[in-house]
Order: sequence, then structure tokens, then C-alpha cells
Amino acid sequence: MLEFKPFSLLQLKRALPYIRMTASRCSELSAGALFMWRDGYDLQFAIFNDTLVLREKIGEQPAFSWPMGKDIDGTVDALIEYTKSNHLALRFYEIDDNILETIKSDSRLRPAMSQYEIRWSDYVYSAEDVLTFSGNKYKGQRNHINKFKRLYGEPVIRPVTQDDRADISAFLSKYKEEHKGATDFEYFELKQCEELLNVYEELGIIAARLIIDGKTAALSIGEIIGDTLIIHIEKALRVYEGIYPIMYQGFVRFVMNETGKNLTFVNREDDSGDEGLRISKMQYHPIARVNKHLVHINSPAAKIKEMPVLSAGGVVLTAFRDTDKEAYLALNTDIDNNRYWGYDYREDEEIIGKIDENTFYDFTLLDMRAGDSINFAVRESEAGKMIGEALLWNFTADGTAEIGCRISPEYQGKGYGGAAFKALADFAQNTLNTNVAARCFKENNASYKMIVSAAFSLSGEDDKYCYFRR
Repeated sequence: MLEFKPFSLLQLKRALPYIRMTASRCSELSAGALFMWRDGYDLQFAIFNDTLVLREKIGEQPAFSWPMGKDIDGTVDALIEYTKSNHLALRFYEIDDNILETIKSDSRLRPAMSQYEIRWSDYVYSAEDVLTFSGNKYKGQRNHINKFKRLYGEPVIRPVTQDDRADISAFLSKYKEEHKGATDFEYFELKQCEELLNVYEELGIIAARLIIDGKTAALSIGEIIGDTLIIHIEKALRVYEGIYPIMYQGFVRFVMNETGKNLTFVNREDDSGDEGLRISKMQYHPIARVNKHLVHINSPAAKIKEMPVLSAGGVVLTAFRDTDKEAYLALNTDIDNNRYWGYDYREDEEIIGKIDENTFYDFTLLDMRAGDSINFAVRESEAGKMIGEALLWNFTADGTAEIGCRISPEYQGKGYGGAAFKALADFAQNTLNTNVAARCFKENNASYKMIVSAAFSLSGEDDKYCYFRR
């Protein structure tokens, strides 16, 4: 029986031998990444038959790493049983292309739906190329490095020690000054960098600094997984010309000299959808991208080959269309209307950068392709504009889906929500052979009445919600 334990430094240290034995090139499956991004994801660990499984909250439900250790096959069986007995979906995260093929070929794990976001794909480089930057394509990097050497001399890179803490703290303060106006995501990463510096030695992580005039001018933190150096942190003061390429090359050389390991690849992680960062990472000529799939096993969405049109009670439910983007943006950013939906886009950590008409539309399409939801646009007629959304989501391995419905304020009070809700419940039961559930905030009388009118019965309640089954 799988038993998951919440994150602690001790649990992470126990997990490291399995992680490093597996040698995944996904940057998130490493000590540094798991430590830095532990908050907000409910990170948990289980060791079963000398095999590690990680559990994180991805969206509203947990997802699991592919098992790492001696009994992968038996642990997959244990995961299937665990998700069924706990009324959860069986979902895997941080699945690279090779493991995805393994999942798809496993008869226990069919059907498998998957999707990845390119903004979270890791950039992988040739370690040999980084050490030399030879050839015409690296001319720009060589020019920057040569200019650095003319201005500041040969780079001096040293390991970070306890005695360097005050100097590194001063460096990070200068870095913050250079990056005033950074995004919340960037500030959060910087905070996690400072915390990682408190534990990196315990986790077998390597930290080094570049010194100019006796003071830290750049900092890199990384770790070796298999034949790959994963670089978690690259920070430098831009006042020093050419400092980023000189530190990048210097850190790779430093790690190889310190460890005696002949690395094959360097993983500089993803670009988080930041256009400037994407351009910068492409300029170093990656030789591969590590796509990290979210995989949903036996989702009801796999039964749908083409989105149907559902008509009932004066409304029509159809697939999303490109022409819905503006209405969908308005639906998602209406704070008052979403109060009882339980969503405030301002608190959505998945949103990085400027919000536009593609933001929520693209997120929803990704969820659907991964098998995490089935979303319909609600309309007054098949050719009409979007006036709301109805969806099936929170699928469980034992065959249940939750229904949600929201209508734009100007169309509320006309029965559209109730009609859409019932039509989708009927479709889920009669076509997808899926049990249906629903919930609403206890103070939301309108939703309570709508759910009951669609032949749902109250099944329970807690301090926040009323729960229903049909």
C-alpha cells in the first residue's frame, strides 16, 4: 500500500538516491528543483518496494511521477489501486518523450491522453560545445567572453563557502537593484535561490561564484543527474559586460574539474514563456528540448472523437471556437461573477506575463488535450456567441466526473445555466457512462437550486461546500 509523506528536508534526502539513479533529464526531477518549488504544490513522497513515487498537486488534483527504483511494474499496480481507493484520477507529470512511449505501450494504462506546454520544456545543450564555443555559430559568445577578459582579466570562479554568505547577500541585493520591476515569478525564484543556498551542501548540489575585485559578480547553482548538469540558478550583474557567457562556460568547466566527471549535456531549464529568456536560450543553440507531459489515464475525454452539439432547454452546447476568445477572456476575468466559481485570475500562479485573449483559451485547450476536462461553450443558438461555459472535470479513476457551469452576468436569470447543467449531466451519464457529481458554496442558493433541479441529491457538506450526486 502506498503511503505518501509530506515534504521535509529528510524526505527529500531519502528520495535523492532514487532520483539520481533514474537520471531523468527533466529538470524538475532533481533535488534543487524539488526544494525550490516545494511550496504550493503539496509535494509528497512515497517509497514502495524500494521504488520512489512523488505526488504533487497539479491543478485541482494530484498527479504522480513515474516510479523510480527497482519495482516500477509493481508500483504502477499500487498507483492504480491507490487512485481508485482514494477516488482520484490517475495522472502522471514530468513525463518525458521516452517514458510517454512506455506508458502508451502498457495495457494497464490505456487510454492515455497527454499534453505538454512548450514554455516548460527544458533547453538541453552539448557540454562539449559549452566548453569551447567553437565554430561560427558561437561567434557572438566568443566576442562577449573576449571582451570580458580584456576588461576584467581571466575569470576567477570559486566554490561558495559559509564564509561567503555576507558577500553573496550583498551580490543578491545589487542584483535586485538591477532588476527593479521584475515579475512576481522572478522575485519568487530569487527568494527560492536564497533558501537553496542554506541547504545546497546537504543535497549534494554545487554552488559557485565569479569574483571581480574581490566581490561576487555572478552566481550559479546546479547538480549532476546522470551525464547531465542541470543549472538551477544563473544570476549575474549586468554592469559587467560579457558576464553571462563567461559564467555559463566557467561554471560548466568548474563542475567538471571539481567532480572529475565528463559531462555530456547541460540542462538550463525552461523559459517559463518569457520571450526575452527564450531568445537568450536559443542563442546558445540547444541540441534538444525535454518536453514534460502531463498524462491522464482512462479519462472520459478519451471517449470523445469529435465534440458533439448538445441542445436542450433553449441553450446549445458546442466546442470552443477561435471567435470565443474575447468572451472567454471576459468570463474568466470577471471577479464578482467568479466569486462562486471559486476562481480569481489574479491569484492564478499559472499565469505568467501579460494576459490577453489567448491566455485562458489556450489553458483550457491544454487541459482538454491532456484529458483533464471536457469544456463546452454555452450559446443561445449553435451559431451564436459564447454566453457561458459548462464543463466536466475532476475525473476519478473509479468513474466519476464533476460538473460545473457559469453564465455571463448579462445572461443570468433566464434559465440558461440550469438547462446547460442538465444537458451536460445527461450527456455524461448516457453517452460517456460516467457518474456525475457537483458542488456549490453553501451560501450560493441559486446554484443549489439549479443543481437540485437537474435531478441531483445532496450527498454531504462541509464548512465551505454542499456536495451532490446524481
